[in-house]
Order: sequence, then C-alpha cells, then structure tokens
Amino acid sequence: MCLGNENWLNTKLSLNIQGMVDTLKACYTTDEDQFIKWNHNNHSCVILNVDGSCLGSPIRAGYRGILRNDAGFFLSGFSGYIQNSSDILYAELYAIYKGLLLAKEMSITDFVCYSDSLHCINILNGPPTRFHAYAVLIQDIKELLEQRNVMVNHTLREGNQCAEFFAKLVAFSDVEFLRNESPPMNLKNSLQSDAAGISYLRE
Repeated sequence: MCLGNENWLNTKLSLNIQGMVDTLKACYTTDEDQFIKWNHNNHSCVILNVDGSCLGSPIRAGYRGILRNDAGFFLSGFSGYIQNSSDILYAELYAIYKGLLLAKEMSITDFVCYSDSLHCINILNGPPTRFHAYAVLIQDIKELLEQRNVMVNHTLREGNQCAEFFAKLVAFSDVEFLRNESPPMNLKNSLQSDAAGISYLRE
C-alpha cells in the first residue's frame, strides 16, 4: 500500500485482514488432528499442483508441477533446474509461471493452481507489487492468469505430495525444463491415493 501510493477503503482492508486470519487458522496446527487431501476444495476442473525448492550444498533451485483432471487422471508433469538462483520465493513463483505456460500450451483454459507457498499466493492475490524484487515475473504470472479462468489457491504440503515427487527428477539434473507425458512408475501409488480421496495427517 505504501510503496504503491494506494488508498484502500476500510472495507477492503477489513476483508484482507479477515482473509489472512482465515488462512493462518487453516495453516497452523491445532489441538485436533488435521487431515489434508489433494484438491481439498473438490474443484471440478483441471488441477495444477506446483512446487519450488532450494536443496543441497551448494544450493540448487528447482521447480516442478503436475496437471491432472478432477478425477486425478495424470495429464502432464514437468520439472526444471533454475540456474544462478538460491531463493525459494523465486523458485515457488517460477513453478507457478511454468505451470501456467504449460497449461496454455495444452490449451487448458479452466483450471485451479495449488501451491504450498502461502507467500506466493498472497503476492499474486494481493495488490500490485511494482517495487518487488520479482515484479516482472509476478506481472507475467498475473497476465497469464487474466487470459484464462484460473484460481490460485494455497494447499498444505500433504496435499501437494505428487508435485514434490518431481524434485527427485531435478536434484542432479541441469535440464531447464523437462516434461513428462506419462507418470513415472514410482509416482503411480501416490496418484492412485490422491484420486481415491485419501487424506494425510498434517505433520
């Protein structure tokens, strides 16, 4: 608000505060066990799960994602290595960007994107960020979002396990973009569990 020299109405400010409160309540553990499943809002459209990572020593940044229909059927997977970066925020944003580009290439116009990075979701759903370090990438993502019917939602890590799987594919690879037309054998059990609606205990 300050950097953008914007004035917000009290109602907008109140809604943003309430939205953040609701998100924090959903993310932090409580005394009760919390069970998480894939596509937790049961959206009836294509589902894109994405994830970014910064792992190893020296740190290697990467991204990955998976596209499925609402029944959990595998449509495509992707992963890649990000050169000259060790910033997890950039990796998470770049995962969303590459996922949106792949969906566009596949002519998918109606879908939901899930990321386990709450920071990314807040940036993309929030006000303009002209002075952000990654303002150009954020604007590119927002332009892709405006071109199709897409929602960007937060999911906890337990609901994003299939996207995390592809981290193994880039752990020791320098390939900037790798697309999988069929699911790797080691992923099939997780895909079946997600499709069956199995819930995982929040750690």
